[in-house]
Amino acid sequence: MLNRLKQFLAPIRYWKELPLRPMGDRPATTTAPASKIPPVVIQTWEDRLFGKSHLREMEHFRALNPELSFELWDREQREGYLREKWGKHPIFEIYQRSLFGPMKADIFRYCLMADRGGLYFDISKGCTVPLNQLYGPETEAFITFEPHASPLPCPPAVAPHLKHPDKLALQWGFGFAPGHPIPLRTIANICAEYPRYQGQSFAYPKDAIRELTGPIMFTKSLHDAYADGHLPNVVQAGIDFEGYGVFALKGSKVRYMTAPAYTKAKNQPIVL
Repeated sequence: MLNRLKQFLAPIRYWKELPLRPMGDRPATTTAPASKIPPVVIQTWEDRLFGKSHLREMEHFRALNPELSFELWDREQREGYLREKWGKHPIFEIYQRSLFGPMKADIFRYCLMADRGGLYFDISKGCTVPLNQLYGPETEAFITFEPHASPLPCPPAVAPHLKHPDKLALQWGFGFAPGHPIPLRTIANICAEYPRYQGQSFAYPKDAIRELTGPIMFTKSLHDAYADGHLPNVVQAGIDFEGYGVFALKGSKVRYMTAPAYTKAKNQPIVL
């Protein structure tokens, strides 16, 4: 009953943000210099409808980066791509069996980065400075860290290679050259760990999602990639993109009117 009441009240709470309006792709408006990371920002959401403030904030993020193309992938585009490019890989079955939208978005970002490369940002996130101020043309991996302590101990051999070995690697924004070992290792690790989560019910699904497809898995995979060998041309942009990262764009919660948040789920499985 309480959830139904909240759903009823949401349009009233957000009435100033209505009507929801569509966001399209945006080609680059200036020529990008040659770069190992393709000059495109990939984002995804279940649909293309957003509130007024959120749209305005996304447009500002785009305006800061005129040399980058911005692509917004909705659910159908995302699933069509994964079926075509990864349909014979075990990760696609895990994608299909994932019960929460954020897990599907996680898997999509790793697969697209491994395949095409580019930059990825969650639809609710941004950065207050142009991204090209934070990495250069020779950069092959562009990562940053959360301010939160990592529950994973960093292997002693890996720690000297990381600016913040005690922190979680942030995965709501990053960039890679095509075929980079970090997203590839993340995909492999998800596939290896999936059977431990299959059919299990979790008191707090959000925690399990963070472990299987989210920042805990990404951090583990970052450690593994460094343990496998030297990774050249990795830019580690401090904490939260040197403090310029935006965790929640103004008005971004309005998007939950069309796709409910997963953070309140309890006592549920996360994968079939």
